[in-house]
Amino acid sequence: MTRASRVSLLVFGVGLVAFLVRRAGPRFVWAMLVRTGWTFVPFMAIYGLHVALRAAALWRTMLDGQVRYADVLRIRLAGEAVEMLTFTGPFLAEPAKGWLLARRGLATADAFAAVVTEYLLYTVASSWLAIVALWLLLARGTLSPRVESGILAVVALTVAFLIAFTFAAVTGTGLIVPVLRFSRVLIGARRAERAAQGFTRVEAAIVRFLHEHPGRLTEVLAIETGAQLLLILEIWIVLVALGASRAWDQSFILEGGVKFVAIAFAFIPGQFGALEGVYALLAGAIGLPAAVGLTLALLRRMRDLLVAAAGLVTVAIWGD
Repeated sequence: MTRASRVSLLVFGVGLVAFLVRRAGPRFVWAMLVRTGWTFVPFMAIYGLHVALRAAALWRTMLDGQVRYADVLRIRLAGEAVEMLTFTGPFLAEPAKGWLLARRGLATADAFAAVVTEYLLYTVASSWLAIVALWLLLARGTLSPRVESGILAVVALTVAFLIAFTFAAVTGTGLIVPVLRFSRVLIGARRAERAAQGFTRVEAAIVRFLHEHPGRLTEVLAIETGAQLLLILEIWIVLVALGASRAWDQSFILEGGVKFVAIAFAFIPGQFGALEGVYALLAGAIGLPAAVGLTLALLRRMRDLLVAAAGLVTVAIWGD
């Protein structure tokens, strides 16, 4: 994607956010943001703990060589800054983490394998949450047939991903390199083979972790699940502060229902507009004002900016 097209999509996304705010009522949205008040402090603290848990998960995926947890946490914060400030999502943030881990002494293949493994297991935990949340949403029977069909498609793709993950973990068979080789029909045989050869050592390390270290795998999945539960708690605190709901199932649906956005709308920088629209849609689907979902999305944007700022300070002080 060219730079001009990315800028165009970003402008469109920001414009969509402005439209949603205008539709909900700028004064109403502002009043809701103000109403959260000091709730923003525990809101930020919970997300800080979420980041710390994901750093712990990354730390525990390292099999060959070790980096201090404090350094891994700094790398995690640096990755958050890259992800937020470049609007590239994980496509630049995750490689940046691998590069920083390599600079701390890990072999390059092992560094990138650790990053990919952590992201993979985070996605597995997210997938289980998304499946349950979307089924709860479907059970309410408040969606149009077209939206229900879309949700069923998302659930089917998520289940397929979990089946592929389970196959790789149980059999010790990597799937990424074969997919890269198959991509020759799209990118050409030479490029596909070069990509496959470059990823072979990384995938071997990933599969070794999944297949030969079930105890460590279970530990990291438990950490990632805890990180996901913190995000649900984060939403619950905001809903309570807004006087909107104290029901845990609504917080569960809101968090699980947006898991697919980062992938489905990866072509939109920062998912601007898409994320806000999905939050508003989900809020309406569970009986809350759409403005509640929009407020939650805006609060998370603010939280991401503050964490990104912390990441920049970390990079500046740390010297990497």
